[in-house]
Amino acid sequence: MQRGALRGVVQRAIKRQPRVHWAARTIRTTLRRALPARCYPGLPGRVHPNDFMLDDRSPASVASYRERALNVLQHVEDALTEAGRSFDDVQQWLDFGSGYGRVVRFLVERVPSGRVTVSDILEEAVDFCSAEFGVQPLYSTPRPHARELGTYDFIYAISVLSHMNERNSKHLLDLFGRSLAPGGIVLFTTHGQWSLEQPETYGDEYVTRRDEIRHNTERHGAFFLPYPYMRGDHYGMAWHTKEYVERTMRDLHGSELELLRFVPHGLDGHQDVFAFRRRAATAEVSRQAQ
Repeated sequence: MQRGALRGVVQRAIKRQPRVHWAARTIRTTLRRALPARCYPGLPGRVHPNDFMLDDRSPASVASYRERALNVLQHVEDALTEAGRSFDDVQQWLDFGSGYGRVVRFLVERVPSGRVTVSDILEEAVDFCSAEFGVQPLYSTPRPHARELGTYDFIYAISVLSHMNERNSKHLLDLFGRSLAPGGIVLFTTHGQWSLEQPETYGDEYVTRRDEIRHNTERHGAFFLPYPYMRGDHYGMAWHTKEYVERTMRDLHGSELELLRFVPHGLDGHQDVFAFRRRAATAEVSRQAQ
């Protein structure tokens, strides 16, 4: 058995034991903090040793890390183009769920870092991005409605709603809409139809529950399974239909937000990409009436 395959088997076995997984995760994260951040060819800035988006130090993993980050920025650029705008037009950016800066390290090559805010529940990750890339820090919480975000011209949240329960997803979509400046854009991703049809992409446990996941998602528009190896029900795997997302945005924001762009399984070939824009005229009238 190859090293990578063996590591996958061990990881799956650990995940089946919640307490063991939590302890292993904590130990690994703590030990890695003692390691220095490293530079890799093709990646601007250093990579934090706890950046789990980089699978390992191999050239293939580094290339994948870069490719997936640039995939996000391509969707950002496509949304801006659809709105008749460019990177230069955006005064305030928010990378929500930034992690240790997989995407923002490339964004600050195109826009001034002072225009960019990063937010994550991992304070260590936010602090690293702020120090490494000169961006503004904003600490998040497991409860999205617990704090205001500020006002931004472009918000992107990559692989965030795809791992949140329905209650927190609605809170977050509400918060995103309220945090957009007139004409502002929010871009986010979800697990949609492709993910329902390819459960093996996410693990054997989802293959065995394929029919349950599909039935509940198609019936209710959204379905969530918490990770058994994490505490609480804040994080897990979530699936959403396009119709559910559009209906929820209408329920939350009425006609103030319009669907600007939808790309089925456009993120890394599996997550759906949504971009909504706050109507400039409507937003301005609403603001003046307050």
